[in-house]
Amino acid sequence: MPSTDARRIVAALDGSGHVVAASYGGVAAMLAAEQHPEAVRSLVLFEPACFSLARGGPGVEEHVAALAPVFATAGDPAVSAVEFSRRFAEGLGTSPADLPPDDLEETVARLRATTPPWEVEVSALVPGLVPTLVLTGGWSPLYEEVAAALVAAGAQHRVLAGYNHRPQDHPDAVEALADFWADNGS
Repeated sequence: MPSTDARRIVAALDGSGHVVAASYGGVAAMLAAEQHPEAVRSLVLFEPACFSLARGGPGVEEHVAALAPVFATAGDPAVSAVEFSRRFAEGLGTSPADLPPDDLEETVARLRATTPPWEVEVSALVPGLVPTLVLTGGWSPLYEEVAAALVAAGAQHRVLAGYNHRPQDHPDAVEALADFWADNGS
């Protein structure tokens, strides 16, 4: 699925463009930049779930330990959508989504079909191929470990605190993107 999404990203660029992605979308964005660096002018990643880059970090390993058992039940028809949603939310340390039954079924079906992000190998070489900015909320070691791995590979990093897993909602997010693009010739 991430490789299909990566192809969609490259096709949407229609030759060349900037890619902005959040969370699991960061995995597909990294794959797109790795496979077609000539098409990706820059890459901005909001709390990317590129956990394969930071395996061994305590935050990443805690996350994997909490969610791997949930994904292990993805193909089990005895686990209802409600139960899968509950387990998934518990693994994330949140409350289950309060969705109408049809929406819940659709959402859980997508989750069940998703490759766990730590199982998708992304290349640490990407920040050396494409200018890369990582924006995190500073609230979770999980995403700070991923950011540190990307910085070690050449990415820039900025913390936009106060919005947890949604630093894109921070009032300075648009300015951070504009500054990054200005600094990288766009």
